Amino acid sequence: MPSRAFWVMSGSGLVPLLVCLTLAYAVPDLRDAAVRTFLVYSALTLSFLGGARWGAELVRAPAAPNLPRLGAAAAPSVLGLFALVPQTPPTVAIGLLLLSSGAQLAWDVAGARAGLLPPWNGRVRTVMTALGTLCTLALWPVAG
Repeated sequence: MPSRAFWVMSGSGLVPLLVCLTLAYAVPDLRDAAVRTFLVYSALTLSFLGGARWGAELVRAPAAPNLPRLGAAAAPSVLGLFALVPQTPPTVAIGLLLLSSGAQLAWDVAGARAGLLPPWNGRVRTVMTALGTLCTLALWPVAG
């Protein structure tokens, strides 16, 4: 089980989302910038999670990594990029990020159960994804 410091570090990743949410609701002049920053940070977080899976696969089998797993690990970065295309409406970007986040969570939980990731990873990812999802859903009303 990860240490308390690990939980604090993981939880601190929610701070930018909370700051953007606060600004989006409290400062009308910053609403668009706060929504866009929230979306960018969310896409970066997905990219980070995909990179962690890429690294886990390389550690698991450095001489012969599983190519479908490497491809799946790269997918969150691509999906995050699609969410950030300027022509993508914010509500569509939110939906894409929520779906991507859910898929990443399912894959990480399955990876923890299969022994491809540390056993505690599924719990940490579930808690952080649930909290991030709540923040994202709270952004929806001001994003449109």
